[in-house]
Amino acid sequence: MSDLRRFAAVAILGLSMALGLAGCAGAPGYRFVDPAHQAQRYDGFLAYGAFADLAIEAAFEQALCDRLFAAGHACTPMLAAAPPTREQNAASRHAASRTSGAQATIVIELADMDTVSRRVIGQGRAAYNVRVIDNAAQQVSARFVFDSPDGARRSVAKQADALARRIVAALEAESLLYQR
Repeated sequence: MSDLRRFAAVAILGLSMALGLAGCAGAPGYRFVDPAHQAQRYDGFLAYGAFADLAIEAAFEQALCDRLFAAGHACTPMLAAAPPTREQNAASRHAASRTSGAQATIVIELADMDTVSRRVIGQGRAAYNVRVIDNAAQQVSARFVFDSPDGARRSVAKQADALARRIVAALEAESLLYQR
């Protein structure tokens, strides 16, 4: 009888894990690639989490760099390229993107939670706007939008890692990553 209980427990655990992963993967994501940049492939990145809180910025930038490293690509967090010990403004971050040696800058920011559409239609859930900026052309080459179905119920590190996985998957799906 204990074998039957053990089998049932393992089956329930497996099913709940599969549903949890499906829920994460099933959260809406939208991809837009500029037709002029569809043939562009990137290998080196600068990750910028455009958040007011430095701890959150660091978590999102590092999670994205970790995922890009795991996929075989170079990545530098913006906090390393434009440290918060120096003046932080758009000009300093722009200069860092130009001089970093990275081919593209990935900017992560929260969607505006105060918009009527986010409050009503999006049920107040967080969403992320992600831009891929071609550093040579200084133009946005792609935009991604990711809805966060359960962000407030997870730690910042887990939210950052989940978003980083989705960003790298979107870059791969759109063939924006240089293949070695």
